[in-house]
Amino acid sequence: MKNIIFLISLFVFVASCSNSNPKYTKNLATAQKFFALHGEENLEAQLNLISKDIESEPPFYGSEMIKYDIFTSMLKGYHDAFDNIKYTAKVWLPGTDSLGVLDGSVRTYGEWTGIQAKTGKQLNLKGYWYFGFDNKGLINAQGDFFDAGGMLDAVYSKNLVHVSFEVLPGKMDKVMAIIDNKGGLPKTRTYDGCISIELSINKESNTIFVQENWESFDKFNTYLKWRQTEDTSIAEMIPYLKGGASGLKIIQGNSNYKSY
Repeated sequence: MKNIIFLISLFVFVASCSNSNPKYTKNLATAQKFFALHGEENLEAQLNLISKDIESEPPFYGSEMIKYDIFTSMLKGYHDAFDNIKYTAKVWLPGTDSLGVLDGSVRTYGEWTGIQAKTGKQLNLKGYWYFGFDNKGLINAQGDFFDAGGMLDAVYSKNLVHVSFEVLPGKMDKVMAIIDNKGGLPKTRTYDGCISIELSINKESNTIFVQENWESFDKFNTYLKWRQTEDTSIAEMIPYLKGGASGLKIIQGNSNYKSY
């Protein structure tokens, strides 16, 4: 009986060790081709590998899953932003479903290198990426896990906008409610071209300071025009600011950015 139990256990062990998914080899080749085409900036060929139903997970803090249109525009954005981009995989791995069963998906750890086109700064980005596939072998799931903020700080140019406004006594809670509302700075952060936003308050002077970083001042000015002509958030804050509309100060540096 012991021999029978031992043989059964050995069979299960061997079977589990040799567990594989027949789709993995093909899907691995697709993932590798997708990365190679990214380095070639061949967006059209990349799109041929992507399902219209793709859901992608961006690396930015607090971001939500994105669909096909945004994902493809993000790919183009990388093509426009970098030259000589190349992915060097440290390892390629088969992925599993939530139960640990190999499902044909692909995982990889590695490093992207390249040159940021506007600044000439070298990209050296380590991270983790995953790919899922539909029954046709098209990529229908994808995720990026890397230090997106660190990458932006390291290689992108900064177009900083400094905003300050003094709040009337006793009105700070009302102003912050407008700012924190989904139509306030959270909306600004998701506006096209906005890279980052930081806010701080000086309690002694009752002044709010906001520093924003944009891909370009043109995109910021487009956003500002929208705020001033179509949106109501600024108009809602004006009655609570010292000096009214003139108390809202916006400063744009436009040259000689340096980091020390």
